[in-house]
Amino acid sequence: MTPEEGKSVGRRLIYTLATMAATAVGAGASAAGLLRHQAGSLRRSFDDDKNRRFSTFTEAIAAPRDHDDGDSAALAIMGDSWLCGVDVDPEQAPPTLIGRGLARMLGTTVRVQTTARPSALSDDLHRQVDEVLRSPWLSRQLSDQWSEDRRFAIISIGTGDIIHPIQATIGVPVLNQAINRLQREGRYTVFVLVCPNLGGLPGLRDPLKTSLRRTSRVLAGSQWLAALAARAVPLRSTGSLSGTTRRSLLNDSGRFPSELGYAQLSSTLLSAIAERIEAPVIVDRSLDIPEKGETARRHELVPGAETQSAAESASSADPQPADAQAPVQAAPRGQDSATQDDSAHQVPSPSEARS
Repeated sequence: MTPEEGKSVGRRLIYTLATMAATAVGAGASAAGLLRHQAGSLRRSFDDDKNRRFSTFTEAIAAPRDHDDGDSAALAIMGDSWLCGVDVDPEQAPPTLIGRGLARMLGTTVRVQTTARPSALSDDLHRQVDEVLRSPWLSRQLSDQWSEDRRFAIISIGTGDIIHPIQATIGVPVLNQAINRLQREGRYTVFVLVCPNLGGLPGLRDPLKTSLRRTSRVLAGSQWLAALAARAVPLRSTGSLSGTTRRSLLNDSGRFPSELGYAQLSSTLLSAIAERIEAPVIVDRSLDIPEKGETARRHELVPGAETQSAAESASSADPQPADAQAPVQAAPRGQDSATQDDSAHQVPSPSEARS
């Protein structure tokens, strides 16, 4: 190879490398620009959620019939849109659903207060905890014989910390401090709904989808460990939203749960509470059978129908004189059956379970 040919090859090699480097830089700049554009659009939508309708109330959910033992339980809900109930009827929001289930589980009145707000950040958690601890509605003095088994606090936070980028280590100490204050000052049993996998939200595309998935998983793991270290009960939001298509469990915007999603999250939290307090649960599935369900409804519409039906079935099964059947008394059997059907829907109180 002549010197001129060598110089020509060298120039072509340098030109090729420069072209590749420029292409890589251009692709990187394009990806970074796309990521900034996607993140900015998501951030603006997240900020707009503050103006959406959400549930904020302080209510007492009555105990089931014939189950109020004179005491009451307390339920405090804090955090962001994953618990406050955005764009749903208050009756279908998590505070109401969880309070109603807790009242049936404990057999007592439940005093509920929520301070959760859409688009809340970890910096807002301190104010929410202050509001809960200073609330006269959730005060221990309102219970005749209060117990930590009847005081529950639920926290969901972290989504805003990812969409508004801050260092994840800032949010975790705030969560840890909130748990400690609720336990020490309020005597609450604390449950933490860790940050969901935001990369799985519908409508997202790369590179934002991959970035959110990695960041939310890191924050969720940190929150999980922080909750365990503080003796709280951590729960996975993403695991709760399963069992059907993800789209039906999220709002049309994809940034928070739908009515069905809120119901599923509430069910997950109630299951965790029941497991923590070892609450016995009796479920009557007889009404799942159409024939039995129709018979039960006819009995409810016609007073005394069960007694008459039981007496007729007993007389047809054992054709004896009426006075010979008097000691057997078939009617009370039907009456007992009705009593069992009613009691199957009732959850025994913790004192009855212990006895």
